Amino acid sequence: MSDKADGDPVEVAPEAPKSRLTRTARLLLAILAGLLLPGLIGMAFPDLVARLARPMIFYPERLSEREADPAFWGLAAAESVFLDSEEGVRLHGWWIPASRSEVPDESEACEAVIFFHGNAGNIASRAPIAARLADLGLGVLLVDYRGYGRSEGSPSEEGLYADGRAAYRHLVDVKKVSPARLVVIGNSLGAAVATNVASELPVARLVLTGAFRSVPSLARSIYWWMPGRAFGWSINRFDSESRLADVTAPVLVGRGESDRLIPRAETRALYEAASEPKRWFEVAGADHNDLWWTGELWSQLAGFLAGERCAELQEVT
Repeated sequence: MSDKADGDPVEVAPEAPKSRLTRTARLLLAILAGLLLPGLIGMAFPDLVARLARPMIFYPERLSEREADPAFWGLAAAESVFLDSEEGVRLHGWWIPASRSEVPDESEACEAVIFFHGNAGNIASRAPIAARLADLGLGVLLVDYRGYGRSEGSPSEEGLYADGRAAYRHLVDVKKVSPARLVVIGNSLGAAVATNVASELPVARLVLTGAFRSVPSLARSIYWWMPGRAFGWSINRFDSESRLADVTAPVLVGRGESDRLIPRAETRALYEAASEPKRWFEVAGADHNDLWWTGELWSQLAGFLAGERCAELQEVT
C-alpha cells in the first residue's frame, strides 16, 4: 500500500546530472574518435596520409616577372638563369657572382655554393643570404623548385631531387665549377635536397641547418599518439638520415637552440648519422626561421669553409 494519499504530487528524480553525463561522454568519444580515426586510416592506407599531408609539406609561392628580377631584391650583380631538369621541367633561379674573397689562397678555396631553401616561399626571401654568401667569396646559385617562384611544374620528393641535380649540373657543366670546390647548403626541407645531391654526386662540403631525419619521423614526433604504422608511407618521405651514409664530403650540421618546429633530436640524429669529418653547432636564442640571420651561424659557416681547403679535403675525379 502506498504511503501517499491519493492526489498527492509524485516526486520525480531530476535528470539533469544524467543529461550532463551523456553530453560529457559524447564529447569524450568524439575527441577519442578524432585522435584515433586518423591513426586507423593511416594504418590501413599510409600513402593516403602522405597524399593528404602534401599541402603541409609544400608551401610554394609564385613570383611575378618583375619580382623574378634579382635587381628588384637588391642583387644588382646577379642574373636570372633558366635550367631544365632531366624530365624537361623548366626551372628559374639566380646566379650571384662572388663579390670578394676572404680566403687567402683562392686556388684551393671553395668556389661556389648551391643554396636549397625550405618548403615555403621562393628564392626572393633568400636574397640577403645569397648576398652574404657572395661576400664570403662564393658564387651563389639559388634555384626555385618546381612549382615555386617562376619554375614550372608541381613539387614532389622525386621532383625536388631532380631539381637539385639540375642545379648541380648547371654549376659544373655551364659555370665550369669543379666539384672539388662546390659547396651544397640546405635549410629545413632544402637540407633533404642538399643531402640527396651530396649522396649521388661529388661535392666539397655539405651544410645542413634546421634539418630533420625524414618527414615520417618528424610527423611521428608531432603526432606522437598515432600508431607508428601510420607513418610508413612510401612517397614524400625525404629520408635524409639513410642518404647520409653515402655522403663522403665534410658535413656541417646546425640548428637554432630555440627551434620550435624541428625537435633537437631530429637534427642531432642527422649529425650522428654523418661520417667524419663533421661539425655540430647550436645558436642560442635562434628559432627555425631566424637562424640564418644570426652572426653565430655565419661565424660557424666561415670557419667550416676556411678551416681546410676544399680541394685538399676530397679528391674528385
